[in-house]
Amino acid sequence: DKAIKDYDKAIEIKPDYAEAYYNRGIVYSKKGEFDKAIKDYDKAIEIKPDLTETYYNRGNVYSDKGELDKAIENYNRTIEIKPDLAEAYYNRGIVYSNKGEFDKAIKDYDKAIEIKPDLAEAYNNRGSTYGDKGELDKAIENYNRTIKIKPDYADAYYNRGVAYQSKGDFDNAIKDYDIAIKLDSEYALAYANRGEARLHLEEWDKARTDLMTAKSMDINIIDSFQNDYKSISAFEQKHDVKIPADIAKMLTHPQS
Repeated sequence: DKAIKDYDKAIEIKPDYAEAYYNRGIVYSKKGEFDKAIKDYDKAIEIKPDLTETYYNRGNVYSDKGELDKAIENYNRTIEIKPDLAEAYYNRGIVYSNKGEFDKAIKDYDKAIEIKPDLAEAYNNRGSTYGDKGELDKAIENYNRTIKIKPDYADAYYNRGVAYQSKGDFDNAIKDYDIAIKLDSEYALAYANRGEARLHLEEWDKARTDLMTAKSMDINIIDSFQNDYKSISAFEQKHDVKIPADIAKMLTHPQS
């Protein structure tokens, strides 16, 4: 709020001060006041059309608002002005992935990595996109690369665990969830997924503990389980196991 007050004063003194509008837009964005941020970015661009960072940050705000096509338009303009900005390709890749345009997303992550080979997040997100496409081995390769660059990146271990779990490799999945939780003890999804993985291995006590922990962290473990396996009976039939009654109750919606 103090920053905004100072930018207000700067603009009052110098109404064509593009950078002041731009920086005030950043602050509004950080406050979650996206429409005010966009209005300031618009004004900065009106005054100074080649201010690359303004298009980039306006793209980020449109992405946060869920206006994905407008976000892409702004990243496109950013790239026209500054074609070596890895982050613009990376963020456009995120938007394409959110739109389900996975091949375009991967192409953008490829470009971001070409420009900035140590951008760990680009490998991680490219891995997630390959996972969305069902190309799990490629997903794991990218998570491996992410972890090599940034070995304390909890999300990369979690995501690799998800890929291993999707392949039916529950031991490696659990190892990765272990590391994710070690790096971030509040990683609720890692507890939930580790609990589900342990169901496959019939590690009932550990599964129970993980699922209860995830539930205490506000994960809807019933919906999570049923999204993955539809129902207790479907899980039991497919995997030829009998889940203990108390765990089955935890993972089933109460009857009305």
